[in-house]
Amino acid sequence: MAPQTPSSPSAGGSTLLFGGRRTGREDDALVPRLERRTGAAGERWVVRSFAAARTVLRAEGSVRQAGFLPDGGELPDTMHRPILYQEGAEHRSQRSATARHFAPKVTEGYRAMMERLADRLVARLDRGRPVAISDLSLHMAVQVAARVLGLTSSPPGLARRLEALFRTGAVDEQGPRLLARARSYGRALGPLAFHVLDVYPAILARRIRPREDVISDLVGRGYSAPAVLTEAITFGAAGMATTREFISVAAWHLLDDDDLRTRYLAGSEAERMGVLAEILRLEPVVGHLYRRTTAPVTVSDGDETVELAPGTLVDLDIRAINADAEVLGEQPLRVGVFRDLPRGVPDAVMSFGDGNHRCPGNAIALLESDVFLTRLLAQDLVVVSPPQLAWNALIESYELRGFLVRRR
Repeated sequence: MAPQTPSSPSAGGSTLLFGGRRTGREDDALVPRLERRTGAAGERWVVRSFAAARTVLRAEGSVRQAGFLPDGGELPDTMHRPILYQEGAEHRSQRSATARHFAPKVTEGYRAMMERLADRLVARLDRGRPVAISDLSLHMAVQVAARVLGLTSSPPGLARRLEALFRTGAVDEQGPRLLARARSYGRALGPLAFHVLDVYPAILARRIRPREDVISDLVGRGYSAPAVLTEAITFGAAGMATTREFISVAAWHLLDDDDLRTRYLAGSEAERMGVLAEILRLEPVVGHLYRRTTAPVTVSDGDETVELAPGTLVDLDIRAINADAEVLGEQPLRVGVFRDLPRGVPDAVMSFGDGNHRCPGNAIALLESDVFLTRLLAQDLVVVSPPQLAWNALIESYELRGFLVRRR
């Protein structure tokens, strides 16, 4: 595990400081803030400055998405381009079509479902045996994501099928080719099972009776089954894999720090959301975002200015960007409740991205995390085994496993 900063809160200005980053890596660095790197894979620029990163992410028309991984290919012209790789008018149209599923009123409509689900999951502690938080958070995240997506015709086992899917390394710039690519490497079982058991039954059901969900929209827009599968995997990565890990890391901070937990549980919903957003700021699940320039882009950080030529791969180091002291102020590598951030900077900084590809499901992710954690932390729990930290190269994220708790 990463070294931990002592979690006794200290007051500095209006900010209350608690524990440090739990998911530290040996290669974490805050400087240089703009760095040119050359290696076997070619040249790239690493950006660790918030201001420079925002410039890149908002340079619509001058950059394109490079996906979770920096290597990849082009999509066939005959296929619908996944929303992750759409740009311009195509992206605005698709994002507008799906945005209503993440609107505040719709998000609030998921609350009752989240509460029932969280109650059932926390009830597993009644059995008296240790329970893995990563298992509880997996089922919480998967069921919520399935409801938003429209994966409501699945047989039992959806959570494990999605978990297996993200171990295949199937999501990259190849998009709809993922089945062929996985099959060619003998890794088709995960994507194929997900398609046959989950996605295709949902497509058939939505053709007969559309609902208010993402798959109904895609079917209505004429998406093919492989294209719907790719979107389901993309949304699954955002809605399942990342939220699962965030719930686990938030539980780690809150169970390990009595003062932070007390403040969280005693706070209003808005205050609790602020605590969760700050933990996510410190512990961004997706550690890197990639963009490739399609036109010259000029980025600046203080007195340093760099012009990125067309075709440049840009590696946005979110772990460093979220700890930019020029934005965060004091102690950016500690949880700081009531931070006074500059106007226009969200509480989670860039954990949900920025610009036209900013994650639309941020409110859902925080709400489901809060619904689950308030119920979990209301129990008198004993940590049986602390989490073991590992890394998922596919989505540049941490994974926390073996985090066992039981009721006292």
